[in-house]
Amino acid sequence: MALEVGRLIMTGQSNDADLLQEATDTIRRLGSCSGGEALGELLMAFADAGRSLRLVRLQGALDSENTRLAIRLLDEYLHRNRSHEEWLALGELAHRVALPEEKFSWQTL
Repeated sequence: MALEVGRLIMTGQSNDADLLQEATDTIRRLGSCSGGEALGELLMAFADAGRSLRLVRLQGALDSENTRLAIRLLDEYLHRNRSHEEWLALGELAHRVALPEEKFSWQTL
């Protein structure tokens, strides 16, 4: 375990292959409640460089379990462990499930 944590810290690589599946399941489960909308905003921001992200929205709307999920997703994003296509798929799911009124930056042009 210590070796695994050390590798994560040293390389920034995550061994959590199920993280995107966990995010998919969570956003579907939460739907359009405040927690789902906050997680959806995070996922849409990862998918769309033209979107801004209001961190205070995450802080106020996510419970402790989903805050940990958001932190793990942010770590994946910052370390570029996932492709743009993976983030785009999650962002589009978040758009459909939690934030149907929101638009991606390329939809407003």
